[in-house]
Amino acid sequence: MEEGQFAANIGQLIEDKAYFIVPANNYDVRYDKRLLIPFMMQNKIGFVNQWAEPIVEPLYDIVSGNILTESDILKVGIFHSYGFTRPNGYVQTYNAYKYGILDSKGNLIFKCEHSFISVSDDNKLFVLKSFDRNYCVVDRKGNVIVPYGKYSLIDGYTKGYARVKLNGKWGIIDSMGNIVLPVEYDEIWNFHTKTHLNYTRVVKKPDVFQFNLNTGNLISSRINHKHEEREEDTYGSHYGEFSGTYAQDVMGYSDDVINDAFEGDPDAYWNID
Repeated sequence: MEEGQFAANIGQLIEDKAYFIVPANNYDVRYDKRLLIPFMMQNKIGFVNQWAEPIVEPLYDIVSGNILTESDILKVGIFHSYGFTRPNGYVQTYNAYKYGILDSKGNLIFKCEHSFISVSDDNKLFVLKSFDRNYCVVDRKGNVIVPYGKYSLIDGYTKGYARVKLNGKWGIIDSMGNIVLPVEYDEIWNFHTKTHLNYTRVVKKPDVFQFNLNTGNLISSRINHKHEEREEDTYGSHYGEFSGTYAQDVMGYSDDVINDAFEGDPDAYWNID
């Protein structure tokens, strides 16, 4: 294989955030820059430090992220099976994860009891979705910013703002939970994790606006922002948040569609007949 192809393959693995799994006797953790270094034992993931001292027992089935600084966090998950009764009376069982958050010391900030966790781009705010109480927003100390059940959907925070949805309408809240745009808009294009965006499109038919993600101002859409990314370009292509549900795994509905059509409740699929 040519060097160019090798570099391309490595580049793709890096872009996909892939990891190489090697035996402990072939790896010197002292050269690893991460403060918590994952290891696997009997198909469970734990963590050691750069001196190979065990910090977190191998308890987890999935890990997302890296800890390179004291302020970094890790999302971890434990495999979870659940079921519900279908209209024909049969019980259908599905597999998912219960998610939690570890800090740089290996302490659990949030226990693995959430169906969904989104972390703000500054690692200070967390959108948590309970299996039975919908969404809430808390800070790193567990202080409640937005209580459970206030909105049917809370998107993750980017640049201090998050989309919220209630009764089919969209709005925007700030990092204190204050309403920046009232929940009365027909569309607000997704800007979560898109830190390169300066504006997002806001629609209240027949009017169209641009929300400035740097200033928090709502302005006329007559300003041309050709460089901005369109939500509809990727709408319907996101999967994983509702992995393990009938609506996604069997019927093929994307995260976006489930959030919109079923207001974040995949079990509501059974009500469309």
